[in-house]
Amino acid sequence: MNLDEESIALGESRTEGENTWYDEVSARPSTLPDFTFSFTDFAREEDARQLAAIIEGLLSFFGKLMNLSALSRVWVTYDYAGTLASLERGLDAGKKLTPTNDAIGVGIAMTPAILVDGKPKSVIVLNALHMMALTQPENEELRPYYRQMVYTLAHECGHVHDLGMKVASLPDTWLKRRLNPYDGLLFEIADACWSEYIASRLSALVSPTELTSQYESTLCEQLETGIPAICGYLRQYRMHADVPQVLSECTYVVSKILTYASYLFGQLHGLGQAFDNAAPKTREALNDHPDVLSLVSQLEPELQALHAGYGNWQGFEVFEPLKKIAFDLFAVVGLILEERGDDGMAVRIPLTPDTTPNLAEQLEFLACRSAEAGSCK
Repeated sequence: MNLDEESIALGESRTEGENTWYDEVSARPSTLPDFTFSFTDFAREEDARQLAAIIEGLLSFFGKLMNLSALSRVWVTYDYAGTLASLERGLDAGKKLTPTNDAIGVGIAMTPAILVDGKPKSVIVLNALHMMALTQPENEELRPYYRQMVYTLAHECGHVHDLGMKVASLPDTWLKRRLNPYDGLLFEIADACWSEYIASRLSALVSPTELTSQYESTLCEQLETGIPAICGYLRQYRMHADVPQVLSECTYVVSKILTYASYLFGQLHGLGQAFDNAAPKTREALNDHPDVLSLVSQLEPELQALHAGYGNWQGFEVFEPLKKIAFDLFAVVGLILEERGDDGMAVRIPLTPDTTPNLAEQLEFLACRSAEAGSCK
């Protein structure tokens, strides 16, 4: 059953079965705790108040479907990138938060974990420019966008729920365990896959009908552009020899492929749909990359296995299968990762014909190096 979130938010008429579901959920107590509401760069206070009331109402409803007790703060901001970058997380996160902003996707919401008095908590950060659509439910032109924003809130609530489950399963270790560079890199990708899978699965019931197709398109575009991009990064590496740079570039693509696949699997599993039947475009795109298809095919059952044990995880070892898939995808695209003790990691990049720069690329690289600083990429 797929309920559109507009009906859930406004209590509009439903079929008999949906009314039973809605009434049953509405009768539950909400898990929404007391939390801090923050607003940035609103021109009018009344706009912030109106939006706050709408968001709180939706969060209260979603708190009947998911456990939101780990929520500490909701931040609605017109300076989305700046708010993420300046967020005090209370932990050694290693790098500042940045929104997705590339040719394939633009991020409008994020739910990072923070430490509050040593306890893991969630902060939902929302882009106010997009969330203001929630104040216009009767605007026909904005109706699809209104639905998308309600779903976005539900998805972020899925991340809040997931943090609470992780902390319950792995007390005193989640966000506090230090990993070496090798494990840290692979774990970051594995955790991103799981996090987006479970948030998508938990919120699938209120997803717009077109969301599956959107997730398909996003993954297919990443496959179409990302894998050739990695070949280009490796050809450039042959000339600049900067290992951290090429590792960062390739990690971005590897992570996006697996994470976007996880979004799609979570959506399909939440709706009780099979990948082969409900995502034909993705299956066709993956057929052009058989090695990637093999790994994505492994990803689905591993995510299902994690879900089967959800709430009863005994340690970080539960992420090892996902880490192995990430490791194997690095190898498929041309990077062999090797662990070197607690503080090191080596990257081998075997020489292959498609990762060897041609004469034109070498001449362009030399021209850039000889040009004034900053004039060439």
